[in-house]
Amino acid sequence: MKIGILTYYGDLNCGTNLQAYATYMAVRKIFPNDNIEVVPIHTFISKSKFRKYFPFITWFFYHTMEAKYRTFKQTKLNVTNDIVIEDVQKALDFVASQNYDKIYIGADTLLELDRLPKDYDGLSLYWLKDIKAKKYLLAASSKNVEFENLTTKQKADITIAANQYSGIAVRDRATSRLFTNIIDSNKIEYISDPTFTLDIDYSITEQYLKQKGIIIPEKAVLIHAAMSEKWPKLIVKKLHQLGYKIFTPRFNTWSDVCLNDMSPLEQLGIYKYFKFVITHRFHDSVFCMKNHTPVMVYVIDRKVMMTKDGESKHISILKDFNLYPDAFLGCSQDTNFMNFDLEEKIEKVTNTFNPIAISNKINEKTKGYMKYLESTK
Repeated sequence: MKIGILTYYGDLNCGTNLQAYATYMAVRKIFPNDNIEVVPIHTFISKSKFRKYFPFITWFFYHTMEAKYRTFKQTKLNVTNDIVIEDVQKALDFVASQNYDKIYIGADTLLELDRLPKDYDGLSLYWLKDIKAKKYLLAASSKNVEFENLTTKQKADITIAANQYSGIAVRDRATSRLFTNIIDSNKIEYISDPTFTLDIDYSITEQYLKQKGIIIPEKAVLIHAAMSEKWPKLIVKKLHQLGYKIFTPRFNTWSDVCLNDMSPLEQLGIYKYFKFVITHRFHDSVFCMKNHTPVMVYVIDRKVMMTKDGESKHISILKDFNLYPDAFLGCSQDTNFMNFDLEEKIEKVTNTFNPIAISNKINEKTKGYMKYLESTK
């Protein structure tokens, strides 16, 4: 049997690549004797969106990181000849030409619709409308898509596509709510992001730190913020006053140490070294929980990342682990963002974060994910 995994992968995003890898490894575990591959296609030019992370001063780090990610794609995802097809119908034709018996669509936010070509009134490739194969959503996410905001044609297309799936499993509440507008809610399963199923090899991270000569002190914090954001400078000043050293996985002008040349597997284990993490990245939350590190989460753009009723993938995962609202910081574009007593917030989040309860929940999620995948055999 030929099985395709349709997902985002290959860009310079740790979470995107590790969710693809985790999905690939999980499907291989359930189907050890079948031909399994990551569908070698992108529908947008991914590299253009990374330029904001890499000003000229980080040229060396950028190319080191790019090489590591290229190696990861080739050796861990077994993808060497991937292509970009921006035209939706041509992309669908490409997938159809691969003659898959089964296709797993997920994870990440690949059901989102904000990457569609301009003036295109339809769905993206990733909905796989009318593709002839057994199709399963596997921890898929639609980000901020709301049924009532779709065009008449999109509502019709999304209903047809949804009813063509042999199984529907989503990873967040916003996506689950979207599907309740389309199909019987009993057909929707709620499962975890696949990266919860990954085992962490800390020797990979330790080797990276040794090669770089980096020593992470006991009072260290990781902050993952966009380079354009202004708020970190004030928070970093307060954290310095409290005796913390500041690390970041992306270039900026305010951190003490920049770790922006890690491979996905090097980054996966780095979170255990920090007292806590402040981030706007969904998978940072997953990796913090895997590493038993308290996390504080925010969104940059409420309109882009959240539905009108206040749901987002960030909030959904915090709710799953009983960390909401304590660990949610809000939207960085709000005027009152980070307007609280920092010491008090750190203490509250740290006390809320229960490693034993977190581990139990991760085990539960991992079993649930694999049980659903087993049911698709």
